Amino acid sequence: MSGSFDRVEALQASPLFNDLLPLEKQYLADLAVQRNLSAGDVLFEEGDIGDAMFVVVSGELGVEVGSDPQKAEVAILFAPDFVGEMALIDKQPRAARVRAKTDAVLLAISHDNIYSFSRVHRNGFTWLVVNIAKNLAHRLRSMNVTALGQS
Repeated sequence: MSGSFDRVEALQASPLFNDLLPLEKQYLADLAVQRNLSAGDVLFEEGDIGDAMFVVVSGELGVEVGSDPQKAEVAILFAPDFVGEMALIDKQPRAARVRAKTDAVLLAISHDNIYSFSRVHRNGFTWLVVNIAKNLAHRLRSMNVTALGQS
């Protein structure tokens, strides 16, 4: 799917953009940059400084943590999943390596894009941050359930 696709529809499919108005989704879609990966390409490494998040439009990504001989895949992402949003919140180093398992098409939304969005669409920005927080809370709860289940 490296050809054309509707960026608004791609964002609309992601729960990250729930509650945003059509005009707000269009604004972000206009700012987003398409990124194409081939199978095996690394989107980013654990420890990299992040300045963008990515919405999966097509393909499959693996999320890996740990050092190389013992690197473990902890998640597989498909459309309309997203990754890298934590870097937009705290600007800390990436918590994992993300690698394309298949050819993939992504939409990149940078920190500068989010800052611009926040100045023009304050309510939409608030909903975006709330949705990021909901996602992070869900991931944390899932980790807790997994950890408790293994005890």
